[in-house]
Amino acid sequence: MRVFFPSELSQEQIMTLDKHGITPVAIPLIKTIPVSFSADIVENFKPDFIVFSSKNGVKHFFSRIPAGHVRDTQIIAVGKSTAKLLEEKGIEPLIPENFSGEGLIELIKNSKLKGKFLLIKPKKARNLLSEFLKKDGNIVQEVITYETVTNTEAADELTKEIVKGFEITTFTSPSTFKSFLKLSGEKGKQLLKKTKTIPIGHVTAEVIQKAGFKVWKLPQEYTLNGIIELIIEYGGQR
Repeated sequence: MRVFFPSELSQEQIMTLDKHGITPVAIPLIKTIPVSFSADIVENFKPDFIVFSSKNGVKHFFSRIPAGHVRDTQIIAVGKSTAKLLEEKGIEPLIPENFSGEGLIELIKNSKLKGKFLLIKPKKARNLLSEFLKKDGNIVQEVITYETVTNTEAADELTKEIVKGFEITTFTSPSTFKSFLKLSGEKGKQLLKKTKTIPIGHVTAEVIQKAGFKVWKLPQEYTLNGIIELIIEYGGQR
């Protein structure tokens, strides 16, 4: 069974899939570009909380700001992979049960967090959390640290692999789905009509459905490993 992934997989993930007779084809469809921001933002804003919505946010934020500058600030991370990257820098973040903007809101509500929030974001992102925090009486500052763009260099490889066919296609963000359509054209659309499509979460699912394509299933955990577990479960049920 051939499965398409729009981002790189770890060696451990590849071995896990291979053990279950699943052939992953991983082609990174997006890449990130740093966006300049003030390195004095933490000192000037003095946040009580800093929220990271992705690994890329962690990577680009700390490329300009030493981790030591946020030691006394409560850090919140969306997802295990983002949290792991922060832990490697000696930071222990809070993590919502549901890895999404909605999950963050639930965490903040249940933990009764109040104060000044610094949100680390890409250039294009939902304003759900920011709007909730402001409505709840918090002070919010947003920092754009990177921009996500289509990896146009992947077009030829993607086209070649689409011709070979996939039983399952996976998408880890709205950006990876949109880039898939942009790079693959009509061949990609025809493929999506025939394959089982797994989005990483409900936000990505909504984008896929609005484009006129069906979503097969969502993983129980909104992570890449969650997607892999769902694929393995499906493989065992055939």
